[in-house]
Amino acid sequence: LARHQDHQAKCYEEVKQHLVPDCQKLPTAESIRELRYLEACIKESLRLYPSVPMMARKIGEGVRIDNKYNLPPGTEILILPYATHRLEHIYPDPERFDPERFADTAPHQNPYAFLPFSAGPRNCIGYKFAYIEMKTVIARILQNYHLTPAPGKEEVEPVFRMTLRARGGLWVKLTPRTGAAEGYVERVTACGAFFFWNLRVSASTM
Repeated sequence: LARHQDHQAKCYEEVKQHLVPDCQKLPTAESIRELRYLEACIKESLRLYPSVPMMARKIGEGVRIDNKYNLPPGTEILILPYATHRLEHIYPDPERFDPERFADTAPHQNPYAFLPFSAGPRNCIGYKFAYIEMKTVIARILQNYHLTPAPGKEEVEPVFRMTLRARGGLWVKLTPRTGAAEGYVERVTACGAFFFWNLRVSASTM
């Protein structure tokens, strides 16, 4: 979002519309659900930079590929979401950041064409919670800060490990929004205590 100001502006307007600015009022599940454009931006970011760039699977039955290659049952294969997400016949102009690929009005997509959390019966069981968590945190940041690339740190160079990382880290400049971040440090402290208290109370009543 720091590198794509037009999309950040749309997300900010959406956040202003659906979330109250008071940090001591927890966002509701409904308000987070309404952040559809922000979710599309998150998904497009995960398309370009999936947290797990490759995964291994063992095929359960024989597979023939392009009428040339036979893979017998039990063959271990590598699946590369980083490469799959850049197939041009699935994602035209694949290097371009385009959240509209995941808009509600976008054409139906093969469920195995988007794999940030894997797919099928062995996919990540916490992916829905992950989306809620990302939307909540990013929305709170956008409420209070305008994001721009840190000077000299505009480009992101991926490093392939067990998880995908950025060489040298991710650097973002946070500029307080007018009237939104005054006394923000104190409010963040209060928010942290408030969230922890709610978590503790919820856990004690389970």
